Amino acid sequence: MIKSNQNPYLSIIIPVYNEQSRITSTLKKLTSFLNKQTFTWQVLIINDGSTDNTENIVKEWIEKNSKISLKSISHQGKGSAIKKGMLLASGSYRFMCDADLAMPINELSKFLNAVEKNYDIVIGSRQISGSDRIGEPLLRHIMGRIFNIITRLLLIPGIHDTQCGFKCFSAKAVKQIFPIQKIKGFAFDTEILYLAHKRKLSIYEIPITWQYHSDSKVSIIKDSITMFKDILFIWLRIR
Repeated sequence: MIKSNQNPYLSIIIPVYNEQSRITSTLKKLTSFLNKQTFTWQVLIINDGSTDNTENIVKEWIEKNSKISLKSISHQGKGSAIKKGMLLASGSYRFMCDADLAMPINELSKFLNAVEKNYDIVIGSRQISGSDRIGEPLLRHIMGRIFNIITRLLLIPGIHDTQCGFKCFSAKAVKQIFPIQKIKGFAFDTEILYLAHKRKLSIYEIPITWQYHSDSKVSIIKDSITMFKDILFIWLRIR
């Protein structure tokens, strides 16, 4: 069950799929940071059909912290999990966060400072000046750059990193784009940013430090092919 926490300032949405090896570490770092803040918050864990012990671990955390909630859905993909979490959340701002916490959580402050300047969407970038990628395999980096070039040419000009897993949305932006999101897999980021661009919502890209984890759920070849297909799907839908 998702707890409303009476419309908090910030909702953090974390999609999880078989994350038993790292969800404890992520929640420790996250709650340690949030407990020091003056704003109200909630953490929504969207369990995307995990088959390991992820759900039970999260339930143990919920027993100790009423600001953490869990929603379990059938396995459909990261895009479906994020959509579900964004629409269930009640925060004035809604932050999507990868389960591996590849970005130092203290950088969340940069996102909040930016959205408070009336940007509708603030996205973390691993590519623009001031950003830092740590440990990313060369092939993954090259595939990501090719994907971004195609994305900018066909759909969203000017955004250098559509796929970073850390993004912050105003409640207004969420209501405009997530109900009409179609893509269920990893390319959902591109779709929601395209929808925001078409609706003339303001998008601001900020540099972050990002650490690659070798147990990433992204398959360089398989998921890249699927994502390119999804981009073509969006482009054909437009035309």
